[in-house]
Amino acid sequence: MLTNLWYVVLPSAQLRDGLQPVQLLGQHFVAFRDEGGVARLLSDICVHRGGALSAGAKVGGSVQCPYHGWRFGADGVCNHIPAQPDLRIPAKARVDAYPTIERYGWIWAFLGDLPEAERPPLPQLDWVDDPNVRVVAGHFDWDASWDRVMENGLDFAHAPFVHGDTFGDPDHPEMASFEVERSEWGGSALMTMRRPVRKGLLRRPTGEHVAVATRPGFHLSGPCAILEVAPANGWKIHIVSAHTPVDGQRTRTWWMMGRTFLRSALFDKRVAASNLKIFKQDHVILSKVRPERVPDSWQEEVSVKSDALQIAFRQKIRELEQRGWRIDEARVASEFTGRTACVVPSPQRRDGGAWAIQTIPIITE
Repeated sequence: MLTNLWYVVLPSAQLRDGLQPVQLLGQHFVAFRDEGGVARLLSDICVHRGGALSAGAKVGGSVQCPYHGWRFGADGVCNHIPAQPDLRIPAKARVDAYPTIERYGWIWAFLGDLPEAERPPLPQLDWVDDPNVRVVAGHFDWDASWDRVMENGLDFAHAPFVHGDTFGDPDHPEMASFEVERSEWGGSALMTMRRPVRKGLLRRPTGEHVAVATRPGFHLSGPCAILEVAPANGWKIHIVSAHTPVDGQRTRTWWMMGRTFLRSALFDKRVAASNLKIFKQDHVILSKVRPERVPDSWQEEVSVKSDALQIAFRQKIRELEQRGWRIDEARVASEFTGRTACVVPSPQRRDGGAWAIQTIPIITE
């Protein structure tokens, strides 16, 4: 798991007046809206006696700990201690507060300490706000690591075998060659997918297979797997899946699917059910993959040309790990869990000063 990236916390519509507990990167956070309605995210550990702030209450624009009533503002600084209201509040009485952006119907949080100018951008998902695109959305929970889930979304060679009754063609599993287009924070590739012969009311008069232009890709903010499909006649399908690491072995996917055709709400339920069916088919495979995480060394698995987009993803992840952004999960488990609290450092830590809680250990190379 990686720090210094944007992660999807919640859909905007799910954060209303109260406090919302969130688990990301194996750590606990509390989301809420301040008095101006702006989405905020704080570390969920009270620096006094470790109370879960998310189990408390929102008082004005502050979060009140349920244990002793300490209150923390949107900037994470304690502004009230009921037991000694007239005494100076200690400088270390503060929790980490993380930058947030609301865009495309999601709340994004930057979990790291980089200054604003050095943070990655969000992916471009302008179709979400296009009135000519009908959008449905939901979430899916995986018993699988985020990197395995991400790679699965970039891998179309598995479609004939895992999704043979939905969009894969078991009779034609071969893949034409393609080139990966890389960017600073992602990559994509234009592929040709063969749709199987449809049956029933949707069958084609010719009974032939159809080649469909498909562009899968990824962006490290989210982290998002992105898919564009042009099925026929100028129709377009857009899919984005933000694969948020809950912890090392669990992932929550926030997804949106847009279509430029059949835009009546009457089709939404069917579209959502189809997307969830595909996730469930993938989950059967990914919940049993070994090792559970993407291996550190490429020599531990055999890759071929059709894996080029996944390899590009692995290379990007490796670049970020070499910057010192990878969480040392082994140290968290052996030295911190159950004994010592740790948090993802926020940008305020760069300003110096004293902090009560240690930052999460990072692998340095």
